Amino acid sequence: MKKICLIIFFLPLLIVAQEEDKHTEASKAADNATNPLAFVTKLQFQPNYTFKDNGGDQFVLISRIMQPSKTIGLPFIKSKDPSKVYTIYRLEAPVGSQTFPNNAGDATGLTDFVFIDVIAFKRSWGLMGIGPAIILPTASSDALGSGKWSAGPAATILYKKKKSWTFGVLAQQFNSFAGKSNRQDVNKMLFQPVVTKIFKKGYFANFSPIMVFDWENDDYNIPIGFNVGRAFAKNLSMFIGPEYVVSGPGKGDFTIRLNINAMFASTK
Repeated sequence: MKKICLIIFFLPLLIVAQEEDKHTEASKAADNATNPLAFVTKLQFQPNYTFKDNGGDQFVLISRIMQPSKTIGLPFIKSKDPSKVYTIYRLEAPVGSQTFPNNAGDATGLTDFVFIDVIAFKRSWGLMGIGPAIILPTASSDALGSGKWSAGPAATILYKKKKSWTFGVLAQQFNSFAGKSNRQDVNKMLFQPVVTKIFKKGYFANFSPIMVFDWENDDYNIPIGFNVGRAFAKNLSMFIGPEYVVSGPGKGDFTIRLNINAMFASTK
């Protein structure tokens, strides 16, 4: 009888504890999904559909893989403390299709690939990362790429001391150094502010528009937008969100972004 009473008394506590564990696991998965410097392998597929202000449209499918490593910049340089210093290798491989009025710039195929090698440093207030980035002129059509090899620094700062919140900045500067002589030189910066709020059960909201500052043409593209998503399990998340360009050559363009993210834990 005593055993039955004890089971009846402790069963609700065990159920509550299990639910708390599930919520904690979901919140951790959401944090990994939205943290570009998280020590987890990520495989992402991100289809973006854009309604152009001039009447055209564009579809871009970005395949992205992020691989952490217990190294410092290069595979053969081992980190003395991978829990505090490690490397994130990131490869972005998009394909696109676009149509415009009068068929000007219509094209379908590969666009330029982007590879980033960032050394991440864990700090008491969050994370920071720095390393080289390179654009490979892999586009199958001049309309889909720059035609130039470009490289430069990439840097990330993420402040994570406020519970369930992340504030940060991602920046990449690219300058061309080789490629087709008849194509315009590249001198641009991609600047991405990041604000993320994680809710219970793995839900999250995210503000992370990518602003483009084209120093070569003294121009810029400023979008605004937000994403809402959820980590469904410790290894799967998804988000969707609208984006609208408020200033620059793409002013008036409206984009819907969907991101499907599979995660695979890596041990430090």
